[in-house]
Amino acid sequence: MEQIINKIGFFINSPFHYYLYENTINKLLEKGYECDLIINDYLLYDPEWKNMYDSNVEFIEGINREDIEAYPCSLLVMNKIRYVCLVSPYYFDQLSTISVYNIRMVYGAGYGLEKESFNFSYWNTFYDTILNYGKYDYERTNIFNSGVIVGNPKFDKWFNNEFDVKSIKDELKIDPSKKTILYAPTYGVHSSIDEWKEQLIQINKEYNIIVKLHHGTAHLSSESIRKDKILSNFNIVRDDKTNTLELFKVSDLVISDTSGLIYDALLAEKKIVILNTNKSNRYRDLNNEAKLLRKVVPSWEKECNIHENVQNILNESPSKNPDIESLLGDLFAFKDGLSSKRAADAIIQTFENPKRNQYREDLKRMLKL
Repeated sequence: MEQIINKIGFFINSPFHYYLYENTINKLLEKGYECDLIINDYLLYDPEWKNMYDSNVEFIEGINREDIEAYPCSLLVMNKIRYVCLVSPYYFDQLSTISVYNIRMVYGAGYGLEKESFNFSYWNTFYDTILNYGKYDYERTNIFNSGVIVGNPKFDKWFNNEFDVKSIKDELKIDPSKKTILYAPTYGVHSSIDEWKEQLIQINKEYNIIVKLHHGTAHLSSESIRKDKILSNFNIVRDDKTNTLELFKVSDLVISDTSGLIYDALLAEKKIVILNTNKSNRYRDLNNEAKLLRKVVPSWEKECNIHENVQNILNESPSKNPDIESLLGDLFAFKDGLSSKRAADAIIQTFENPKRNQYREDLKRMLKL
């Protein structure tokens, strides 16, 4: 017999997802709603992804809080248990069997601009509510009024200035006499580490270089060579267990490639540079959104003088760029530190005051979602 639990679940693949949800979970708990983490334990049976599952479990076990629980997804499926509402970052096959209402919390504006075919795909039809950052993703995922613009809940602590800079620097062992650079490459064939490793090593002694591993590079077996390149050449390396916003807080410059982190760095008003690669250059030529981004953010070719370029950009006085402000205005509707409150309210509204959406239900049946 099917059992429905009057709780809100949050589907989690990696610590990256926990930081996406954390502020919204806190707001829901404040309002008296119980929340659980639902671990995607199906990763356990895939050799490519098993390490990510193990790392995720280790991270969850280390979370210092007593107000939420965590359960494996397979346990819910096996016992025919459904949550009244489940929040997830994108579609998984198991979602329909473990929840009554489903909500998508969009993650990373960059997964729109540079990976639109995935982020704005047909499976968005599955969701009863989609929590959008702003106008850009709302226009691309709103299906018969399923979208709600709430802003970026992950950034509430940033806008409310809740990070302890001293403790972050102490944990990272930052040398106060040097400027700090955060290098955050994507994973796979678009990663810049393969072509830019030697140039980055050249400036490693002049600056505190923090390398933030993409969760793919940190855990996938196919990424082991790239991971080894980073671990053997850089001293300050963090994986997805570290909140990227903490690293932004202590960084003077952010260097990336095609990672969606670029857009988070823009929202945080950090100086940022894109490292071009042979692969990303071909991709850029086919992608109008990638071209647009490189019009407002400096991008470097590997033949550049990296010493000189880094020095120049660090010496530049901060200034408002109208093109960047326009882009951010499209991507992120709010910077008021209240996005998690809006997200929590939209989640509650979804299951407490459900509205029948016949057009979307028809689409779901046609798409077999």
